[in-house]
Amino acid sequence: MHIDEKDLVRQPDSRASQPPAPSPLRNPAFRKLLAISITVAIGYGLVVPVLPNFARSFDVSLAAVGLVFFVFGLTRFLFGLVGGLVVDRFGDRFSVMAGLLIVSLSSYASGFATSFPQLVAARGFGGAGSALFIAGLMNRIIRTIEPEAMGRATGQFRSSFLVGISVGPLLGGVVAKYFGASATFHVYGTGLLIAAVIAYVVMAGQAVDRTAPRTSPLESLRAAAPLLRDRRYVLALAATFVGWWVLAGPAQTIGPVFAAEQLDFSQFAIGAAVTLLSIGEVLILFAAGSAADRLGRKAVLVPSLVVTAVAIALVGQIEQAPWAYFPLMVAAGAGVAAGSTAAGGLLADSIRARGAQQRGGSGAAVGVNQMAGDLGYLLAPTTVGFLAEMGGFGVAFIAAALPAALLLAWAVTLPNYRAERSGDDDQPAEAATEPGSVAP
Repeated sequence: MHIDEKDLVRQPDSRASQPPAPSPLRNPAFRKLLAISITVAIGYGLVVPVLPNFARSFDVSLAAVGLVFFVFGLTRFLFGLVGGLVVDRFGDRFSVMAGLLIVSLSSYASGFATSFPQLVAARGFGGAGSALFIAGLMNRIIRTIEPEAMGRATGQFRSSFLVGISVGPLLGGVVAKYFGASATFHVYGTGLLIAAVIAYVVMAGQAVDRTAPRTSPLESLRAAAPLLRDRRYVLALAATFVGWWVLAGPAQTIGPVFAAEQLDFSQFAIGAAVTLLSIGEVLILFAAGSAADRLGRKAVLVPSLVVTAVAIALVGQIEQAPWAYFPLMVAAGAGVAAGSTAAGGLLADSIRARGAQQRGGSGAAVGVNQMAGDLGYLLAPTTVGFLAEMGGFGVAFIAAALPAALLLAWAVTLPNYRAERSGDDDQPAEAATEPGSVAP
């Protein structure tokens, strides 16, 4: 792939005379978007512990239960670009509302399902809505937040989702106990309807909505195409893929199997380890986001990839030291989370620098980035599981660390991209320092 060197142009460093960008949390529009995110995340967490057993109630195999999750991710992947094109054609607000309504209908349909095929179809329908929702919300965040604050915004957005999905399972267990498993889907569907109303109200009348261009799918793709020649965008895609690969495969799917079969962990210990994975994410997100904005994207991405690759590779080698599984899960979570803040900043930097916002292609760019994450989410469990069966857990976890290691090998050769404040949104000044350096 040819990479345009335009993104390597060095700009005069005027940051020393400028005050630091304010926290995204001081932006009322951003806080409203976080409210939508938390509402949706709580609902998602509501059904997560219930869905596997609900699927099993249709007397299907464990492999079939996995299909319920796979079809959701597959549909979201297939509709990733479509969601972005919808954003560019009809706007962020429409995409978010439409996505929430579709997932709400999907949730109600899941709760009313009387057969396993109906449940699978309902989940697949929900994946399409999820693609619309994520593309619209992320695009609005990029349009709302200044580029030099996007690292923090990404961390805060991810934190809000983690908080929501941490609270959701507890509520889901209570609802399922007293009202039945199907009731959790109805509660989730109702919560999404409430979130759609919130989105309708809080996303209306904002300047970024009134000034956003409306483009046809072809115009949107043309506006987004130059991003494929921008190293920042390609790096963001790769980092997003690696993050979801690590979470979905070695950390959340094969990791628990390894812990049970090789480390002889109880279900409680396995659950605690998965919780530590999320704790590792939360502990680092705010600091990593601030560092990505202040020190540069590479200054955060490179260490995060080192931590991620080493932690995942070591997991499969600790049969003689089972206790090490817990700190390695914390490290893996922290590495993935830190990398996500750098990826979010790189995504916003490249979209602004290439003028995709002004030409109406930012939705498509965000949609493709989401597809990169979904691809990692889909491929990792099966790939790492196959490697574990063929070569053992030790080999599988080393192989699972390779995507992070390969990205690290490329990332260290690139400049330490930084976003600089620009008074004119049409001409953002995205600057890069020299390769290998950390800007002051």
